[in-house]
Amino acid sequence: MNPPSRYDSRSFRLLNATQFLGALNDNVFKLLVIYLLINVKGPAAANTILSLAGAIFVIPFLLFSSSSGVLADRLSKRTIIVYTKILEVLIMLFGLVAVIFESEIGAYTALFFMAAQSSLFGPSKYGIIPEIVEPKMVSMANGSLTSFTYLAIILGTFLASFIIDITDKNFVIEALFCVFIAVIGLFTSLGIRRTEPKNSSKKINPFILYEIYQTLRVSRQVPHLLTAMFGSSFFLFVGAFTQLNIIPFAMQALGLSDVGGGYLFLATAVGIALGAVLAGRLSKDKVEPGISCITGFFIAIFFISLHFFSWSLTMTIINLALLGMVGGAYLIPFDAFIQVNSPDEKRGQVIASTNFFSFTGVLAAAFSLYFISEKMGFTASSGFFLMGIITFFINIIITGRLSSLFFPFFVRKILKRFRRLILTSAVPDPSVITVLRSNSWWDAILLFSCLPNLKILLPSPYFRYFPWFNGLIDSIRIVPRELDTRKTQAKFLEQVEKLREENQSVCIFFHPKITSDEIFATYKQDLSQIRLPVAYAHGKKEKLSRRFLGCLWHQKQITIHFSKE
Repeated sequence: MNPPSRYDSRSFRLLNATQFLGALNDNVFKLLVIYLLINVKGPAAANTILSLAGAIFVIPFLLFSSSSGVLADRLSKRTIIVYTKILEVLIMLFGLVAVIFESEIGAYTALFFMAAQSSLFGPSKYGIIPEIVEPKMVSMANGSLTSFTYLAIILGTFLASFIIDITDKNFVIEALFCVFIAVIGLFTSLGIRRTEPKNSSKKINPFILYEIYQTLRVSRQVPHLLTAMFGSSFFLFVGAFTQLNIIPFAMQALGLSDVGGGYLFLATAVGIALGAVLAGRLSKDKVEPGISCITGFFIAIFFISLHFFSWSLTMTIINLALLGMVGGAYLIPFDAFIQVNSPDEKRGQVIASTNFFSFTGVLAAAFSLYFISEKMGFTASSGFFLMGIITFFINIIITGRLSSLFFPFFVRKILKRFRRLILTSAVPDPSVITVLRSNSWWDAILLFSCLPNLKILLPSPYFRYFPWFNGLIDSIRIVPRELDTRKTQAKFLEQVEKLREENQSVCIFFHPKITSDEIFATYKQDLSQIRLPVAYAHGKKEKLSRRFLGCLWHQKQITIHFSKE
């Protein structure tokens, strides 16, 4: 008899339902606490209440993320999921009591406990995905889970405002609803198939920051893993800022009530759900961080657009929906990359560390809102503009660090629609060093489509004073020609040999505007001393044109010829 498959679609559907109900409850209860306290203390205290609630919700993720990651690597993740859902029921009952007595301390305490339960749930709910889903389906599974999470945010945001509206601010009824949802979530978690514990020998360390540091050291050994962790964390920073800033934005710019501002976030949540599904579909059976690099720039654009169209409710809804859509597409490739590329025995700890930094970002968003609005005196609209500028520059750094993943995606999905690559000779073996001399950067970038794991060395005397450039763009390394050519030659040859030992394809790109004939000749002499074979590539451009939608469409054809000399 064949052994049963470890992949279980029924368990994933129940995991999805459990996560959906948990996210629904988190959002209903958090808004319940905010609306309750604004009702008790008055609208003037709205910014303070929002900032404090955001900070209290985040602190447990910072305190318990590392420990929850260790537990996920030691115990069965299904067992942890079930026990956290039992905790959720008990916490919602405590929250019900706090709401009945309109206790500010009790409401904030229940919010803290709810976040603590979610922090324990997080590493197991994401870490269990590769254990119950086929590897090629991880991206789509993440897209589905994130989509349902934001559908829960949509429904939770709507219900939190709707129940308050139809019950004339009867907060007790809404608290009872939270208890009911927690009970249903417990029952769905019981149907998830038990997974085997990884039996990690790692013990919980009370020194949280040291544990995070140790995990980062392990993660650094996996190419691009740290950058993916940062990208996933940055998404929660901008997402939390958007959610917190949208209510003041609605009240200041659009003249809506606080409850009306809660409805506005529905547009963003709908967009995130659609974007998550879209990213999963585009990725298919691959993990494509290149999607995140492109959509990151659109996040910046829609933040800035929110500021300039703050006077229009219609344009605000459109911008929020588009912001959510590109945000959902931004997050999924990062989460899938983290799950697939984390070491099996460390996956829970890596996800927990990502959660730690993610909710550090959420905490930073709460403080940013308070600092921007209360200390700097910016309007909520100006806050979105500032966030757009920050996002733009952060995404430049992320794209640079992921350039060896971004450029192949960019060439396959976008550039080859505008540039046609013709090879007049066979592509050399990846062990062969390619030397390309061309006055077009497109020639170099197009090589990513035919040379896997490509690293481009760019000889240039102009970048000798900018060593940070080599740390900014992962796939392009600057090789400056110093005055002491023998010393430079040794460093250059050492760098080429090291890249080849790492199974990286190497292309040395000479742009006539950057490197003179003299420098090119010197490097050719250097290359003659390398033990590996060298192929020279020459690019030739031809302009083509065709009719497209009634317009004249210009297209360039790049012809590359490889030769030994």
